[in-house]
Amino acid sequence: MAAVDDAYDNASHFPDVPQWRERWQQRNAERVPNPGERFDLAYGPEPAQRLDLLPCATAETSPTVLFFHGGFWSRNSKETFRFLAGGFHAAGLNVAFAGYTLAPTARMGRIVAEALAATRWLAAKLGDLGLAPLPLLVVGWSSGAHLAALQMAEPSVAGGMGISGVYDLRPFPGSALNDVLQLDARDVEQYSPVLQIGPGSAPFVVAFGSRERVAYREQATNFHQALRDAAVPSGLLALEGHHHHSVLDELFEPHGRLVAELAAMAERLPSMPTETHVNQGEHTA
Repeated sequence: MAAVDDAYDNASHFPDVPQWRERWQQRNAERVPNPGERFDLAYGPEPAQRLDLLPCATAETSPTVLFFHGGFWSRNSKETFRFLAGGFHAAGLNVAFAGYTLAPTARMGRIVAEALAATRWLAAKLGDLGLAPLPLLVVGWSSGAHLAALQMAEPSVAGGMGISGVYDLRPFPGSALNDVLQLDARDVEQYSPVLQIGPGSAPFVVAFGSRERVAYREQATNFHQALRDAAVPSGLLALEGHHHHSVLDELFEPHGRLVAELAAMAERLPSMPTETHVNQGEHTA
């Protein structure tokens, strides 16, 4: 299964990946904290079960988004992605960044359960935190997109976005990646968003970079098609010129394409249309 490992190995195929990670660190170092920010809010008893809340200037009247970080369920942290807060604020959104226990300490079922617990805790605490009431949006990058996609049937969630996500776990058993993830057949069936699309799922935008590895592009287009086949409102957003890491610039820059899409999603709350078509880049909805 070396082919699978290679297909999802961004660092080996994009030599600027280390520079992007350094850029994220620098942006975090340069970020100016805003009043009202709260860090390490506990949504559960485990050390990683914490949220960072970074409200926008109109916190009491603005919707809130919960962001799940990526790193193939085994790397990174909520702190890594705080630099994105300005993009969410530009979209008119409060943002919370979720931490969760990583593999191999946690297997997939526990990771998914922790992500869902974070969403439910935040939904229940919005008023106490001085934020506008429900509904929530959930957003994730890479493996975080997988966690977001699994929450579209949650009553408190009005919509979501997956950026450069993994929605089908079937390629991974037997790969070296699975030495860490420890996926079995039951995990693959139960925790693959593409196999868990149900009636009444909230709208979901599937975003990816046009320069992504083929495996990630196929993950995106196949999941979008599965959503449409199930009559779930969905959009497909191909971000021209971007790969797996550079794509987050479209969420960092105030006029980025992901910022614009999130702003449009926020404007449609609490009622979103029955079908969302997003036509940018080389793929269309």
